Amino acid sequence: MLEIVIFAKSNLVFGIAMSNEPKDNDVKGYFAASILLSEVQWDPDKFLKDLLSDWNIDFSSDDNDKEAIVAHYGDGFAAVALMPGRVPDDEAEHYAAANYMWPGAVDAAKAHKAHILVAITGGDDDIMAKAKLFTKIVATCLKQDNAIAVYTDGVVFQPEFYKTVAAMLHEDGLPVLDWVWFGPYHADGHTGIYTYGLRKFGKEEIEVYADADLNEVRDFLFDIVAYVLECDVVLNDGETIGFSEEQKLQITVSPGIALPGDTIKIEYPS
Repeated sequence: MLEIVIFAKSNLVFGIAMSNEPKDNDVKGYFAASILLSEVQWDPDKFLKDLLSDWNIDFSSDDNDKEAIVAHYGDGFAAVALMPGRVPDDEAEHYAAANYMWPGAVDAAKAHKAHILVAITGGDDDIMAKAKLFTKIVATCLKQDNAIAVYTDGVVFQPEFYKTVAAMLHEDGLPVLDWVWFGPYHADGHTGIYTYGLRKFGKEEIEVYADADLNEVRDFLFDIVAYVLECDVVLNDGETIGFSEEQKLQITVSPGIALPGDTIKIEYPS
């Protein structure tokens, strides 16, 4: 699904190509989401008040209206726009099935009648700052009375889950589970966990395959992802990684198993 959204504010006109499909999520610094709505309406005044109250972010402007809110951040833009229709091509329903943590994801996706598009675009100076702003905006949109889910990065999240994780930003934590999806994979003799979302941060996606409990593999991979994002680490082919001086787990870069393109494979500790 690709939606071209054109915003016109006084003398400012620009367009954003919006997509949440996995194949399009390899663009560094591009953040987009659709907040699924049970009714074709939203309250922009509530959004602006909640954003200011919850995060001390002031997006109020005489240029903003009930169709779209646009704000400058550095040399980029943050845009929030009501789309009076469903996400095209049943895309949200399709990817809702990927969320093994929320049995009601598909039903929520099927029930939506409209969506709010959120995009952070332009500017390449501080990707982490963009990610944090994006998460704050999405969490605030989810406080709309008719918000029933958020579709981003190839999965549909439960509103309370996303908001709870986003609240980590109040304590200077990183909401990794809002940024990166940890997907299970079973095919062609491979069983493991892959990440989806790291490419937004300019990192390669990671895959870990092992004959082990997938919950433990996911926890192991989560710790690595948190380390990579918190410390801005680049994992290179032929290097090793470990959680102690003695542990040396091999890092390999090769064609992805669950994902297109090259991915990082990390040896799972025996």
